[in-house]
Amino acid sequence: MSTTRTYDQQELEALVRRALSRRQFLGRTALAAGTLALGSSFATACKGKDATAGAGASAAATATKTVRVSNWPLYIDSATNGQFETATGIKVEYTEDVNDNNEFFAKIEEPLKRGQSIDRDVMVLTDWMAGRIIKLGYSQAIPTGPFPNKANLVDGLTNVGFDPGRAHSMPWMSGMTGLGYNPKKIGRELSSISDIFDPKFKGQVTMLTEMRDTLGLVMLGEGKDPGNCSLDDAKAAAAKIKKYRENGHIRAFTGNDYAEDLASGNIAVAIAWSGDIQGLAADNPDLRWIAPKEGAMLFSDNMLIPKTSDRPDLAATWMNYVYDPAHSAQIVVAAPYLSPVKGTAAELEKLDPALAKSQLVNPPEDVRARLHVFKWLEDAEDKTFNQLFQDAIGA
Repeated sequence: MSTTRTYDQQELEALVRRALSRRQFLGRTALAAGTLALGSSFATACKGKDATAGAGASAAATATKTVRVSNWPLYIDSATNGQFETATGIKVEYTEDVNDNNEFFAKIEEPLKRGQSIDRDVMVLTDWMAGRIIKLGYSQAIPTGPFPNKANLVDGLTNVGFDPGRAHSMPWMSGMTGLGYNPKKIGRELSSISDIFDPKFKGQVTMLTEMRDTLGLVMLGEGKDPGNCSLDDAKAAAAKIKKYRENGHIRAFTGNDYAEDLASGNIAVAIAWSGDIQGLAADNPDLRWIAPKEGAMLFSDNMLIPKTSDRPDLAATWMNYVYDPAHSAQIVVAAPYLSPVKGTAAELEKLDPALAKSQLVNPPEDVRARLHVFKWLEDAEDKTFNQLFQDAIGA
C-alpha cells in the first residue's frame, strides 16, 4: 500500500477549515451516542438535524424507500440529505450516533455476528475499524451499478491495505495530524517533529491518545515510515514517548482537549489535528498547524454497508450522490476535513472563494507528498502495538 498521497491539483480536494472539527466538537460537548436497541431496532434518539424519517412513520410504507445512515456529529451540511430526497424520492434517516469507533463497534458486534439487522445501511468508521469490520465479514460489497461516481475517488485512496480495490469501503472524509503551536508564545517557528522534544518545552507538551497518530508521528521523527514499520520501529518510538513522559516533558496525553490549553497558552506545543487548529485560529489567529518536514499522519473515515442491510442499492445511491463534486463541496463547507472526491476544489471555489484559497483548504504539493497512512495491522500485531503504546503513555 502506498504510504504517501500524491495528488494533482484536482485530486486532493479538500479541506481543513475554520469550522469546528468533528473531533473538537465531540470533545467540547461530550455528546452521548444514546442507547442502541439492537436486534430489531437501532435507537434514533440521537438523530441530527438532517434526520428526515419521523418516529411515527410507518415502517411498512418506508422500508424500501428509506436509506439509514450512521455518521459522526457535525460531519455533513444541513441541506444535502433533503436535496437527495428531492432528487431521488428516497428518504434519509440520518443518525449522528458514531461518537467513538470502539463504542459503536461494541453496539453492533453481537447482532452482526448473529446475522441480525442493526437497522443501518451506511455506517462511517475510521480506517482501522473499517478494516476490522471488513475482516470479520460484517460488511457487504458496495454495489457498483448505482454508484458511477465511485470513479471520482482520488487516486491515492483507491487501494488500501484493509480493502484492496475499495470493494467494501469508500472514504467519507480524511484528516491530518501534525504539530500545533503559537509562535508568539514559544518565540520561534517549528519545522521538525524533533522540535516537540526541545527541553525549553518541558511540561508544556501534549500528545494524542490515538495510537496511530502519536506513534506514527514519533516514528516519522525517527526516520521510520509508519506505513511500512516494524515492531522494532514501534518499540523505539514507544520507548522515546515513555522516556519523555517519565521525565515530565510531556504534560498529558489527550483527546481534542489539548485545543483549549493550546489556545489559552497553557501548553506550548501539541500533536494536533489540523481541523482543530483551523477552527481555533478563527478566534486566535496566532495559532499554527504544520506538517513537519519529516511528514504528517493521514486518517480517513469510511462508508461501509453492514452485511445485514437489505437496501445496499439505496446505500450505494446515497454514496453516489455525495460523491458528486458539487455536493462534496457543499458538505465540505460545513465539515472540517479533506474531501476524497475529485473536482471538489473547483466546486468549492464557486461556493467560498476565500476558503478555497486557504493552504489548509488546498494544501500545497510539498504537504501533500508528506502525508502518511499508518500501515494495516493484523489483530495480533494491533494488540502488540496498542500494548506498547498504552505502556508508553502510562494508561
